[in-house]
Amino acid sequence: MAPKTYDEILVPTDGSRHAKRAAEHAVNLAKQHGGRVHALYVMDMGDAAFVATPSDIGETRDRLERKGRDYTNDVEVLASDAEVDVVTEVRSGIPEDEIVEYVDSANIDLVVMGKRGRSDPDKPALGSLTQRIVGHLDIPVHTV
Repeated sequence: MAPKTYDEILVPTDGSRHAKRAAEHAVNLAKQHGGRVHALYVMDMGDAAFVATPSDIGETRDRLERKGRDYTNDVEVLASDAEVDVVTEVRSGIPEDEIVEYVDSANIDLVVMGKRGRSDPDKPALGSLTQRIVGHLDIPVHTV
């Protein structure tokens, strides 16, 4: 049986150090397998509609979108430096749902993500989003 190759590798990012390490690992795997990296940032607007005015929501969305572009651009630089093809995307929604939808729509073979992100820096083992992603996907999820 031939070893599994990974053509399309997704790295969800939130700019945390765990996400940056996951991005480095994803780029290395893509280089080894001749694959492409997909960097995805999901803006989680949460309950903003209930606690903010429409103009505040717009400002928050703009700020989060800029952050997301910065985070995905960091992955793009890593991939470009390694001569690996890269796709970047910023979405708005529930992170778990958006990641699962992206996996399906982009025919992702492997997800590489940090064990925990910005919202769980002091918690042990896997962060809550990572746990949910592992439980929802039928493809390998490599945690870093």
